[in-house]
Amino acid sequence: MTPPHADHPGSTPVVHLTRRAALAAERAQQTGRAERATPPPHDDRARRATAPAPQPHADTRIRRVPRRRVAVAPHAATTPLASTQSAAPRRRGARASRLTITSAVAALAMFGASAMPAHAGTGTSAATSILAPAVGSQDFGVTRVALASTSRDGFTVGGGVAATDAAAGDTVTYGGEVRSPFPGPVRMSSGFGYRTAPCGACSSLHQGLDFNPGMGAPIGSVAAGTVRVSGVYFSYGETVIVDHVVDGRKVSTLYGHMIPGSSPLRVGDTVQPGQFIGSVGSSGVSTGAHLHLEVLMDGTLPIDPAAWIAAHTGRAL
Repeated sequence: MTPPHADHPGSTPVVHLTRRAALAAERAQQTGRAERATPPPHDDRARRATAPAPQPHADTRIRRVPRRRVAVAPHAATTPLASTQSAAPRRRGARASRLTITSAVAALAMFGASAMPAHAGTGTSAATSILAPAVGSQDFGVTRVALASTSRDGFTVGGGVAATDAAAGDTVTYGGEVRSPFPGPVRMSSGFGYRTAPCGACSSLHQGLDFNPGMGAPIGSVAAGTVRVSGVYFSYGETVIVDHVVDGRKVSTLYGHMIPGSSPLRVGDTVQPGQFIGSVGSSGVSTGAHLHLEVLMDGTLPIDPAAWIAAHTGRAL
């Protein structure tokens, strides 16, 4: 900055040749003004000592209310109230317990009354004796019973030999050249064709007919033929297969699930219609005592046994 000439008056402006010089002059002027405006330093400790203490601000809108003392009653005076308040829940709990016990007793009495038979009482009811007058009764004593003795032969009503009397070569059914394996009507549990498998190892395609005459019932041959299988046969258990010739065509019959060792037949034996085959059992994969009968055309093709037997005997099973 170019200093002003001493002869120039103070109001004469100073022209600076560069912008930088003008900024430097402006900063110097501002620094001088700040130094002139700064007051001399004072002793803060002396000022604080001589300064009056600040007075607290008093708000005339707030009015102090003196706290009143509350007289506390002695402990003995509060005991009845406390005992009353504590006794109320106890009384409610006692009532609830009594209701629960009463309900349980009533339920037990109702269950006993419904479960106990009317004649289970040991004594005579007073109400019964009042409502229903006593009626005299008479008893009959049987001192001797005479039973007529009966004698039975070895045949059932439909013809054939009883299960306990069946033996090799016996005829257990009667009829024509083709007949049912049992002498009379027998309940059948499972027919030929698709079914719901009765067990996990059982087949859903039932290729035979199940008869349920009872355990040990004697089984007769459906027709005359020659024994092809006698013994344990796959899942059929104790089994006999007989080959026949009916109407000029080979037909085989299979008798499964018999009692082991009940069949007197051997492979190659010749059987006649109705001849004893074996006894009804539950061997092999079975859910109960029954005869599983299959009719196999040409010795291999299973067909409905009920339809085939009915067609050759003239009557339904």
